[in-house]
Amino acid sequence: MADYFGTDTVASDLREDGLLIIRINRPEVANALNGATSKAMENIMNNAELDPAVRAIIVTGTGKVFCAGEDLSELSEGGECQTVTEHGFGGLTARLCSKPVIAACNGSAAGGGMEIAVSCDMVVAAENAKFGCTEVGLGIIASTGGLVRLARDINRKDCMELLLTGKKIKAPEAKELGLINYVVPAEEVLDKAIELAEECLKNAPLALKWTKYIVHAASQMSEEDAMRYSDAAYRFLEKTADGIEGPAAFVEKRAPQWQGK
Repeated sequence: MADYFGTDTVASDLREDGLLIIRINRPEVANALNGATSKAMENIMNNAELDPAVRAIIVTGTGKVFCAGEDLSELSEGGECQTVTEHGFGGLTARLCSKPVIAACNGSAAGGGMEIAVSCDMVVAAENAKFGCTEVGLGIIASTGGLVRLARDINRKDCMELLLTGKKIKAPEAKELGLINYVVPAEEVLDKAIELAEECLKNAPLALKWTKYIVHAASQMSEEDAMRYSDAAYRFLEKTADGIEGPAAFVEKRAPQWQGK
């Protein structure tokens, strides 16, 4: 693996197959993000978004915690947040990345850490991990995606209970609510996330990109409009190099050679 715009507080390594693994590296403060760390993650993600060599992304943490949210010791004198970048908290929560992004929650995710996790396309969690939007206990709200995504992804009563109490729930309960894909032993979290990423890497980059775009847009459209959007994307994709290569490889019983165009 090669370093990919990493810093002291964010390890970032790109594998030869295009899998980028980003690791929040502040275990001494439960991987809470300060301004510099959030900006470093923004920079890594900005480069990854434009780099065809990056095909899928895993976000994880060092040690026993995924991310404890914002490092509150670094609030400005007026109490202003120092960690929200152009694309949200940690450069992730306000970003629709064109590539698969998987959260490998090696431990608990609270506050902004929870918001990072639910902003990802898939989540693998350690069985001992806990999740919660705890901001209301600090006099603030889960404003970088937590409120919006929970309202969209789970039923209203469960959403309200989580957000109004600020409580943390264990990974199995988060799985039951539909917030997590897999709950595994802590030592297997990254391996499972890599397994999911490798399944994504088998597929065409443009097809992955447009699948994500349509899924995100569909909830904001009528079914009729979403179907039109999906059909237009299909008509575009079938004429691309990858759209021609995929069916040809299937007929010829060989692995496709994707070009991302």
